[in-house]
Amino acid sequence: MGLALFTALALSFDGLGVGMAYGLKRIRIPFGPMSIIGLCTALAMTVSMLFGHLLLSQVSIISAGSLGASILLALGIYHLISVFRNGRTAKTVPAMASCSSPNAYGINAYKTLFSINLSIFGLVIQVLKTPDTADLDRSGTINLKESILLGIALALDSFAAGIAASMAGITFYVIVFVAVLQILMIRAGQVLTGKLPVAVLDKLKVVPGLLLIIIGLLKII
Repeated sequence: MGLALFTALALSFDGLGVGMAYGLKRIRIPFGPMSIIGLCTALAMTVSMLFGHLLLSQVSIISAGSLGASILLALGIYHLISVFRNGRTAKTVPAMASCSSPNAYGINAYKTLFSINLSIFGLVIQVLKTPDTADLDRSGTINLKESILLGIALALDSFAAGIAASMAGITFYVIVFVAVLQILMIRAGQVLTGKLPVAVLDKLKVVPGLLLIIIGLLKII
């Protein structure tokens, strides 16, 4: 159950950045839409893990477990490489670190810190990089329909890792954990908007990659 919790934390960590982005734009996410986001995450995680379980039945348990753990390890390494590469090419965050206003944590900072995992999903990347994109009616509040789009965006981001986690033998408890943590991370991001130094946020972006690497190594060992 411990590995399931750490896996869920790694997969839901992008919710922190999303919450901060919406906090900056003062876009509210009521309880109902927030629950829909958690439900979308849980459903996507269920589908991905069932697919991984199906693959598991087609090969030997040892081979599938090693493959799943290796994929988690590779995803973690890829995430860290992307983070460090992005850190070298994007110079907006250091410039913002010297600003004392809460606006110093603007949307550009969010793009730099949290767009790594989302770059292959078209409209999804647009929703997550530009918070008011999900607020289709420009009401300042995410409604139930808009929450489905955001939920799918966040869920797709962890789909491949869900397959790998299932193959690696991570228990299905991860489905519940990732849904709850996704909601908590978004809410935490909204609460912490403008309160954390950019230097701290810059370090936090490596956490998902490190967790995936640790989980992959533990399952291989």
